[in-house]
Amino acid sequence: MWWTISIVVLLIGIAYQDFKQRAVSIVLFLLLAILLLGLKLTENYWQDSYPDILANILFLTFQMGGILIYFRIKEGQWGQIMDRKLGWGDIAFLLCILLYMPFLNFFLFHIVSLITALLIAMVNKNWRDPQKGIPLAGCQALLFLAYFTSERMNWIDWTAIGRSFMA
Repeated sequence: MWWTISIVVLLIGIAYQDFKQRAVSIVLFLLLAILLLGLKLTENYWQDSYPDILANILFLTFQMGGILIYFRIKEGQWGQIMDRKLGWGDIAFLLCILLYMPFLNFFLFHIVSLITALLIAMVNKNWRDPQKGIPLAGCQALLFLAYFTSERMNWIDWTAIGRSFMA
C-alpha cells in the first residue's frame, strides 16, 4: 500500500510543479522511476517484465528519433529540439512510466495523453504561449494517476483489456 501512496504523491507533485513552474525537479522523476520499477518487480518476475520494458524503450526511441529527424529536415539543422520543442521533463516522465506499463497500454496511453494535452492546450489560452510551452508531463502525470489508481483499486483490469484488444 505504501508503494501506491508514494507513487500517487509523486504524480501529484510532478503535475503541480509542471503546471506551476513549467519545470519539474529531476529528483521526482528518479523517485518515480525507482518506485514504479520496484512495484512492478514485486508483483512480477523480471522475466515477465523485461519484454514490455524493452518494447516500450524501443517504441520511445523510435518515436524520439522520428521527431529529431523531422525537425532536422524542417529546420535544416539539428539545433536544440529537446530544449525548444519538447522538454526533457516530458521525456523523463515517459521513461519513468515505461518501466511500469505493458507495451500496448504504454502505446495507447502515449497517444491518448498527447491528444488530450493538445485539446486542452487549444482551449486553455494560458498554454498557447510558445515561450512557456505546454505542461505535457503534468498532463500525463494526471492521466497516469487516473490509470494507476483505477488499476490499483481494481476498478479496471488493463492487462485483460489489452489481451482482448490483441485477440
